[in-house]
Amino acid sequence: MSVPEHKKGVVVLVWLAFIYAIMGIFVRYLSTSFDIFQQIYLRMFAAFLLSLIFFNKSLDLSKIKKIAVKEWFLLALRAFSFYILGVNLFTRALLLTKYSNVSFIGSLPLTALFGFILFREKLTLKKILLVLLAFAGVSLISIRDYSNLLSWGRGDFFALISAVFFSFAYVTRKWHSDLLTNKEITSLILLIGSIMLLFASLLSGESMPVNGWGWGILLAVLASGFFNVLNNFLSQYGFQKVEAVHASNILTLESPFAVLIGLFMFSEFPALKELFGGMLIVLSVIFMNKVESE
Repeated sequence: MSVPEHKKGVVVLVWLAFIYAIMGIFVRYLSTSFDIFQQIYLRMFAAFLLSLIFFNKSLDLSKIKKIAVKEWFLLALRAFSFYILGVNLFTRALLLTKYSNVSFIGSLPLTALFGFILFREKLTLKKILLVLLAFAGVSLISIRDYSNLLSWGRGDFFALISAVFFSFAYVTRKWHSDLLTNKEITSLILLIGSIMLLFASLLSGESMPVNGWGWGILLAVLASGFFNVLNNFLSQYGFQKVEAVHASNILTLESPFAVLIGLFMFSEFPALKELFGGMLIVLSVIFMNKVESE
């Protein structure tokens, strides 16, 4: 029995939330050897090369000549939003503030807001309440000191701006024509993004990354590249099949996934409020699925 495309999109977005939860590990590890733009374009160029290997049989190079100027502009716009503004500021935020702060800010329902503004997606009272329920769950997991909730530093503002441009890059997947497949879009955006990041690195005065290498760093770059291929492809597929409001809700699963990763990788046992927050998020996602299937 074949699985409906919408349900496949939901499953893909759940995996995407899990991948988000582990990306911060690579960011902080690679920061010991490379400058900001250096580590990002190394990760993305590795992702591009791996995408050529993984998608080899699915890439149709003859389509390059058929891509309209409007489509090239959209690819460049989304690459700029993803990497120059999204990943760049997200990386800087992770190095300036706590991961929990970044996770909390990233859970703001900006993707749902873009879906409503750009695509007039229907916002019912049930959906709004479920989005707020998931946000409450993320708050319980991420916020440590409620007295400083409105006391934001530079890292927090970077996280907010990155979340805005990530959300924009995600929802604009629906603006693409049917010419390119999700795999082809992924490879092209990774290539364009890598080139943009390299130029940004040179313009900012960073040198070429000839030092700081070792087997651990090389493996981290390759592993990060692998997860970035998955990240980009799953976001293309998921946001093609699922409405932005629903997708925004699913991606809040990043927070409970981060709690589980902390438990199994670093023996960080979650507090009772974190467990309760995770339960609220999972319940929100389950009920949102039911609402969407009605």
